[in-house]
Amino acid sequence: MTGRGAPALAALRSAIERIGKDGSTAPLAPPSARAALGLDEADKALGGGLKRGAFHALRPQRPGEEPAATGFALACALRLAAERPLLWVRQAMAEREYGLPYGPGLMGFGLDPARLVCVEAADARAALKAAEEGLRCKALGAVLIEPWGAPKAVDLVALRRLVLAAEASGVSALFLRSGGPEIADPGATRWAVGAHRSESAFGPGLPAFRVTLERGGHAGQVEFVMEWSCEQRVFRRAAHSGARVPLSTDGPVETITPFRRVG
Repeated sequence: MTGRGAPALAALRSAIERIGKDGSTAPLAPPSARAALGLDEADKALGGGLKRGAFHALRPQRPGEEPAATGFALACALRLAAERPLLWVRQAMAEREYGLPYGPGLMGFGLDPARLVCVEAADARAALKAAEEGLRCKALGAVLIEPWGAPKAVDLVALRRLVLAAEASGVSALFLRSGGPEIADPGATRWAVGAHRSESAFGPGLPAFRVTLERGGHAGQVEFVMEWSCEQRVFRRAAHSGARVPLSTDGPVETITPFRRVG
């Protein structure tokens, strides 16, 4: 750990130690072995849902679809966490490219920002170290790891360490690949994520995704089109057709998104 990374790791440990120690809530019951996504065909292909305490890899289907992949990863993290806090470890370059999480947008997406611990890592090595530490903390529900580009530190040995940490603690790992080529990974599942048209007659609709389960499904590669219900915090089948009323041009339409570019 570099001199810059040590204070961030110390702050992370301190934040994690405070989770659940105020005596205000009863301990959460142990979650089930799998987290159902809510979309029947996807859950069937996964054997009941995403496996908890496992490593899941995600990537954008095409350049420019990184925000869609991030939204899908965050939604999966919510399903896996079972009301426990989330840790999001991002390499600094990813924050500069896509902006910081936006509180009102997270609330609109179904995630209370108070449940989210964010760590900015200077480089990929620091991000992997912080993620591994987080995965060893059983108070967390899921850890979202977002390096940038194709750093040499992200290799099979480093990813295998994350797999072992997740399996030992039962905390789920979601590895979001952005800004670089595909790499081999030891994940229980691997997803390619793209954006899909959102259907609504009254304004901006729910977040919608076109996803391919590339590994981990019972039937090999399977493609799904699904939308995220921000209120119920489950996936469901996205609308493919139907009447659409054009938006009024009398004034601007404000869309609250989970991410906002800053600086």
